[in-house]
Amino acid sequence: MNKIGKILIISVAVGAFGYAAGIFFDMTPLAMGGALGILTLAYGILLTRSPSPLKEKGILKNIISKVPVIVVLSIIIWFTAGHYGFPIWWQIEFVAFAVVGLIFFVILDMKAMKLEKGAVHTTIRLLATYALASIMFIAITTHLPQFSPEIELAKLNRPPVKLSGLAGPEVIAAGRDVFESNKCFNCHKVFWEGNSDRGPNLGSKQIGLYSEDYIKDQILNPRQNQSPGFEDKKSKRAMPTYYGEDLSEDELSVLVSYLKTMRDPTHMPVEGKFPNQWTWWDDPKILAEGQVVYEGKEPATEGLNCAVCHGANGIPMMTGAFDFRDPDNMDTTKMPDHMPLKLKDWPDELYYKRVTRGVDATAMAPWGMIFPHLYLWKAEAYSRTFHDPLDKRAAKKPVPPVPTKEEIQRWKADGLFLDPLL
Repeated sequence: MNKIGKILIISVAVGAFGYAAGIFFDMTPLAMGGALGILTLAYGILLTRSPSPLKEKGILKNIISKVPVIVVLSIIIWFTAGHYGFPIWWQIEFVAFAVVGLIFFVILDMKAMKLEKGAVHTTIRLLATYALASIMFIAITTHLPQFSPEIELAKLNRPPVKLSGLAGPEVIAAGRDVFESNKCFNCHKVFWEGNSDRGPNLGSKQIGLYSEDYIKDQILNPRQNQSPGFEDKKSKRAMPTYYGEDLSEDELSVLVSYLKTMRDPTHMPVEGKFPNQWTWWDDPKILAEGQVVYEGKEPATEGLNCAVCHGANGIPMMTGAFDFRDPDNMDTTKMPDHMPLKLKDWPDELYYKRVTRGVDATAMAPWGMIFPHLYLWKAEAYSRTFHDPLDKRAAKKPVPPVPTKEEIQRWKADGLFLDPLL
């Protein structure tokens, strides 16, 4: 059997091993097997090539010939790591190692040094090379987040949370400590904070809109009700199921209190896994639930019936009721925060304020003081379909950018939250 035949057999064997390893570790077996097989094949073919005559390069030509390759490779590494949800400092570290590789390949291709004078000189140069690599590694990693045993031990030895004596913001702060100490930030972002999107962004999803019982169930029984966009097997297995044993009742209560603060009065909730996300404006399931609320058939909002005034088919039943069928209908002028905008151009914030705060001197009451905002957002999403039917839309409404810390402070300063704790 010739060399190429042997290389092909070895490549297939390595690919089969990668495929089996992928199945065992639940890591896309076809991709793993194919990547290992192709890599082995390419490496084997390169080994069969006859060595070309050695040609030394000048230091400038040596560097210039390698920089474009490392730039392209670094870009690929950066975006690939980002796509698979690695924390940004991991992305930096991956690229940094690629740059270290560039330096070493430059060193390897430098002009030959003078002959060694003996074992001592050889040992000194080997140790110097090792020292150079060590210095580069230490210099890079010192700029990355560091593990501190003292901090971790302090977290483990921290006394359990006790609700007695805690109130208001203190409860929320204690809940954040529980969230952080249990490494929830490793998989969940909270608006702009957090390491990855392996789980839903609890800020943009607005987990705080949901009931306390729902949030507790999501923590204690995460496999029963999977978040939209995270139904794949790997995501289902990612959320630990031991929090029912690890968290005390008080810890669970303060954690839920913290999660209840995750709301955004300026944007519709966002679902799905980055980058394939969508808002409730374009979610058929939410629109169907919103219709139930709008028509007064939702038990959780008994007494709320938008159709009584605005009409079940969008035709207003009461004089002066807003007509959701007309995309050019203007915002009311009866409110001091009036926006001279057509209905089709309304920002999410305006929908939120009109429904939760009501409209002065009209039958449009401040429903946000009476009913859970979870259902009000759903009713708003459905009301839009009267002038913008889902099946007629050419594209989905863009997913809003993640709010900044300054924007969240503005929500509180402007009184957009009805709950004083938020």
